[in-house]
Amino acid sequence: MTAPESAGWSPPTPRQLPDLREHLADYLLTEPATLFAEASLRCGRGTLRPVAEPGLGARLLLADEHQRLSRAQLFYVTPDITRLVRQAAPSLRDHWDIQPQDIPAPTGFMLFAEPMAEYVREDGKRIDIVAVSWGGTELLSSDTGGLWVTFWSVTDFAAIKRLARSMGASAAEAELTAHQQNAELTWDNELYMPWGAKAASRAPAPGVRAIRPDQIGAAETTIGWLQTVHAGWIFCTPNTLTETAEEHLPRTQRVRAERAGYSAAPVRVVSVSRKTSSRSAHRGEPSGRTVGVRFPVAPFIRRQAYGPGRTLRRLTPVAGHWRGPVDAPIRITKKVNLVDKPPTRTSE
Repeated sequence: MTAPESAGWSPPTPRQLPDLREHLADYLLTEPATLFAEASLRCGRGTLRPVAEPGLGARLLLADEHQRLSRAQLFYVTPDITRLVRQAAPSLRDHWDIQPQDIPAPTGFMLFAEPMAEYVREDGKRIDIVAVSWGGTELLSSDTGGLWVTFWSVTDFAAIKRLARSMGASAAEAELTAHQQNAELTWDNELYMPWGAKAASRAPAPGVRAIRPDQIGAAETTIGWLQTVHAGWIFCTPNTLTETAEEHLPRTQRVRAERAGYSAAPVRVVSVSRKTSSRSAHRGEPSGRTVGVRFPVAPFIRRQAYGPGRTLRRLTPVAGHWRGPVDAPIRITKKVNLVDKPPTRTSE
């Protein structure tokens, strides 16, 4: 069976990310964006929908997202790190309880140089999720406060141009219209995450439902995407696997961004660290556990002990590595994930 065709993703460079963000934020305030969002609401698409008629609901959603994008700290995740994030995400085992100090910036926009998730649309086209934005919202509230998270997919310009051609536009007109009335990315879905929520309230199907203040308001797909985003946030924190460099905007671009009301902070580029810790270099050595074969372990998230008496725990990424004696027979399975659970009091 052939894999579903995707719209294709040609990511910008880190230096181009501020322009992409500005174009995307500006687009949200245009009439085509409002009409698209209104049509989506009328069709029951999306996880969180304002209790208002679709036209007003669309304007509320887009204005709220425009504020988040305008203030967002920009993150650029390289292809190597994106693959590590996706491999490590399942080891989180839906452990939420996310607090403000657990995210790399209060308001952010993170672009992945490779898709962070994907799904197949009704027409058989594969849709790639390549970016996520987050921040506060004026549309929802909870006792603890929380985070609105928006997922962005690659805009399917080919489908848009085909639609224009079917309506009588020439090839040149279809090309021009597609890029004039759409941004590089499309708002795909969203969720709301109250701080400290430990469970998710999944929407089984489109329809109006109340958001519980103690649970993550998500869909079956978006709660899985949040797991990957959570892993991405963890990889952005100081650790031995990644390094974060700053891509500063040229002065003219910085001044223009500030005048237009956008954050002009440097882009944080998250890439593989060039430094190798002594611990990771010896990860294949014996660890006290008797193993008769040698096998690969995928990257995972460890609950690392730290603080006074090492009684506190923080989520830390661990690189993929080989486990078992160097001269042992190699065993390859489809997938190996090491899930690191917090120790019980008796084992401590």
